[in-house]
Amino acid sequence: MTSARRCRCGTLLAQDNAGVLCGVCQREPRRDRAPDVPPDFWHTDAMAAALASGDLGQVIRAYRSHPFHGRRPLAQSVVANWLHLSQSALSRIETGQCRLTIDDINWFAGTLGLPVALRWSPTHEAGEYVDPLSRRSLFGAGVGAALGLNATTAPATAREINPELVSHWMHLMHLLGQHDGLCGAHAVLDAVRHELGIIGAHRGVAHGELRTELLRVEARWTGFASWLSDDAGDWHRRDAWAERAHRLAREAKYPNLAAYIHMRRSQWATDSTDAITYAQAASTTPNVSSRIRALCTLKEARGHALARDATACQTSIARARDLLDEAASEPRGPWDDLAGQDVTTPYVLADEARCWLHLEPNNAVDMFDDVLAHWPTDRTRGRGIHQAHLAVACATADEPERAAAEAIKAIDIARTTKSNVTVLELKRLDRQLAACDVPAAADFREAFATL
Repeated sequence: MTSARRCRCGTLLAQDNAGVLCGVCQREPRRDRAPDVPPDFWHTDAMAAALASGDLGQVIRAYRSHPFHGRRPLAQSVVANWLHLSQSALSRIETGQCRLTIDDINWFAGTLGLPVALRWSPTHEAGEYVDPLSRRSLFGAGVGAALGLNATTAPATAREINPELVSHWMHLMHLLGQHDGLCGAHAVLDAVRHELGIIGAHRGVAHGELRTELLRVEARWTGFASWLSDDAGDWHRRDAWAERAHRLAREAKYPNLAAYIHMRRSQWATDSTDAITYAQAASTTPNVSSRIRALCTLKEARGHALARDATACQTSIARARDLLDEAASEPRGPWDDLAGQDVTTPYVLADEARCWLHLEPNNAVDMFDDVLAHWPTDRTRGRGIHQAHLAVACATADEPERAAAEAIKAIDIARTTKSNVTVLELKRLDRQLAACDVPAAADFREAFATL
């Protein structure tokens, strides 16, 4: 005689039930993993609206309330267990009180079986520290996959290239730029080099307009790599990337980028002649927008400041302001998004302040105070650089105690960003304060020695 079989809940199992669970327990959600759901699960009105919002909290709420699970919504504790979270953590995500990395989104999407990766970008309140990409997601092809497209190998033919990769790579570059602004160049350089290889492979087999667009994408990424290499202190690669970016920009008939690369070279120049020459070459490039020419003229002003020519410097600054006024009413095309942040008030003010740092440090102190007061909260690396500039300006203006205090703030930021530009400014300050015996200077030297 066969002994009666019982479910884990104690209920007798029917004779025709070959499983180990009764009907009630079969309908109860498992505690160890999310159930497999049918394709039409994602096509209800509530779920479609949640997915369209791009808000993962809304998606999880719609998931828990889905009719597939029965008349009652799934408990937060059940879904939290699947996601390896506490119930309170899931509650914060659903109510928008918790900011997520792309790694988090990938994990949640995979666990719940979302059909596509969400195209999600972080939002935040003023003053809140947000890391748009976790460090772990920045390496290899994972960062591309996290944004919904995953190009990991070279296509065999142009027909295999998804045209959406153009906008995908531009979006990804902007996200990496946000991460650079928060955490510094070292955090993203490997990811940029990796993606550049993939972009170049796609461009190599593309034809026609798609090839031109991929060429522009590659030029932009190459220029980005040169910028990152400068802040990482790798000047040899910086110059090589810049030369390549300029060549690609000319091949792609992208004059704004060609001028922009020359503008960066002017910014990096330590010799006044080189700074002026690169800036003038940039501003006289044919078919360049007023906005880019304004930035080039600001860098020319810095070259005149390096040469201690205050009159020429002020003339260039005034001309740059006129060009910025013109740029406000200038039409913009799809590839004219270059230097969007560079022409905002704090960035332009920072360029002027750097000029006065060479000409009249007392004026530079007040200007850098204004720069830092208006600096974007999500541009931590830049804040550290200008904090160091302010410290140098204070020391040059014979305010050693304040110089040391401001420098310690820059050191705190540099520990996160590892910005070589910040470190170079702090080395300059260290030389200025070498003979200074005020207690604050000793505190600075002690902190700087641990950087």
